[in-house]
Amino acid sequence: MDIKLVTLKTNHTLIAKVDIPFDQSYIIVKEPLQVALQPTKEGSGVMFVPFVEYAEEFKTGFKFSMDNVLMISTPVKELEENYRQIFSNIQIASSIPKL
Repeated sequence: MDIKLVTLKTNHTLIAKVDIPFDQSYIIVKEPLQVALQPTKEGSGVMFVPFVEYAEEFKTGFKFSMDNVLMISTPVKELEENYRQIFSNIQIASSIPKL
């Protein structure tokens, strides 16, 4: 599964582990987080909001019909690294403070 941005026709954008089966009529989305803009002192930033994390499918995978998907895209590297950090117990070396 690749980490992708999925924009739904409802205008919600998710970052998640995405699998597109062979027939491409639907996608499977695991550990989805909604990508939301957050105001900051510098302008605006991005924050992640869990997307239906209380459902069994959060870990096993939600099935979305491609009829409900507006687009699938590749996140920028920083966004993907932040997503990976949330679901990993391992810190990426570049984010460890220098002594």
